Amino acid sequence: MISIRAKLSLWLTGLVIVSTIIGLFLFESMLRQAFHDSIINRLEEDLEHVILATHMQDGDIGIDSSMLSGFYRPAYSGRYYQLNLPDEVIRSRSLWDQQLAITPLAPSETRVWQARGPKNHDMQLLSVGLKSQNGKIQATLTVAQDLSIGRRVFSEIYGTKLMVNLGMLLAMITGIFLVLRQSFKPLRKIKEALSRLRDGDIDRLALDSIPAELHPLAATYNELLEYTGKQIARSRNNLGNLSHGLKTPLAVMQQQVEALGLSDPEMADAMQQQLDLIRKMIERKLAAARVTGDMLPAAQMQIPRDLDSLTNTLNKVHRHKDIHFSIDIARGLHRLPIHREDGMELIGNLLDNACKWAKGEVSLRLYPLDNRLWLDIEDDGPGVADDALSQLTERGKRLDEAVMGHGIGLSIVKEICEQYELKLDFSRGVRLGGLKVSIGFALTS
Repeated sequence: MISIRAKLSLWLTGLVIVSTIIGLFLFESMLRQAFHDSIINRLEEDLEHVILATHMQDGDIGIDSSMLSGFYRPAYSGRYYQLNLPDEVIRSRSLWDQQLAITPLAPSETRVWQARGPKNHDMQLLSVGLKSQNGKIQATLTVAQDLSIGRRVFSEIYGTKLMVNLGMLLAMITGIFLVLRQSFKPLRKIKEALSRLRDGDIDRLALDSIPAELHPLAATYNELLEYTGKQIARSRNNLGNLSHGLKTPLAVMQQQVEALGLSDPEMADAMQQQLDLIRKMIERKLAAARVTGDMLPAAQMQIPRDLDSLTNTLNKVHRHKDIHFSIDIARGLHRLPIHREDGMELIGNLLDNACKWAKGEVSLRLYPLDNRLWLDIEDDGPGVADDALSQLTERGKRLDEAVMGHGIGLSIVKEICEQYELKLDFSRGVRLGGLKVSIGFALTS
């Protein structure tokens, strides 16, 4: 999923670009309309001046050029006039050898249009129909303006405006990225703090480095961590107290079973097996409580630190067997995506079971494959029969009921795997020949 920062950057950049394009379009339209209106206004003024300089009385028809602007004198100056009479055409000197193609108009009729003029330049033209005082002579007077000069000025103004707007656009986009980067800097600190919390380096978030808007969320998260930690500690203490409290009744029951053995050996053996089973469960829970210690509720399992801790503990527990641990961890792996307490119990049970059946070697391999992180634990013991292996993977099957000797520990492993939706597979090890247990963790970003 795209991040909030990237989404804001894209949206704000898109809005700025669209706004700039719309602004340039409106500016171009307004500038073009203003340019056209200014040309028309000038032509209307020129037309009035030429009309004042035109006389059509008593057969004397002409235009007094001395009354007009000097722009009409240089050849192809860009400003022209032309008077079309029925049998004569009077032109400004600026037209030189050119003549405009004019459509005759009725008196008082006007026409505004564009056409090609001298040097094949575009021109804006304004014509009006005239007649003499006695109404016998009709003529069409036209004034024209070369548009090439105005369009060049228009292009220069619009080009300058375009460059300024592009510069402002780049500045705004840069500003957006800088502002968002600065605004999200506190969130990066929170992300780093959560990572340290997950690694077990800290036990709560530091509120003084968190923005005020996120204070309630961070405070609630701290309260939840504290509450969860207390609940875990209370459960662990209750479990330890219960286990210790059962030792005395078990000792009494052991004496009674020994006494029963004198009169009913079969019954005594059956009860002895159940007592051994209860004693192992108690020892295992006490060991789990000792291993997990005072772990933080948000901490995940650290690699290889926690694995070293487990192997050191198991070396002491199985010191009579002189077990050699072979650990192979892929480069770059520093954490298992599982709560540290559950991870210690999961891997601790697997290693403990491997140590029980191993002749002298236990291997642990951790590697990524097919979007999962795989943990393989293998021993050089006798392994499990093929028909029993198939029972191990049956859903809902209790492992302590499936395979003798691989019971409670593997049953706990299966429960934790189902809780975290981990892939669990049992097979015969290829390298060491004993039982091989593979667990697949889903990789998350």
